[in-house]
Amino acid sequence: MDIRSLIGMPLGYAKSVLEANKMAYSVTQTVSRSRFFACDETAIYVIRATAAADGSVVLLVNYSLKKSDSVSDALSHGE
Repeated sequence: MDIRSLIGMPLGYAKSVLEANKMAYSVTQTVSRSRFFACDETAIYVIRATAAADGSVVLLVNYSLKKSDSVSDALSHGE
């Protein structure tokens, strides 16, 4: 299985794919530091998948980003 296919998947789906393939995995979460985007804490996605030395898969995940009001306003005015 090409673990790069997990990138962009919702975490729950990625975990089910790995479990179906009987692959061990761990999950590490990163935090967005952007002041322009808020996080949607109900939507967590895989942003990186790497193979560990022991053969397991390490999923790096983050919450999906939402546009802030100021960014949405700027985009609506064509800026």
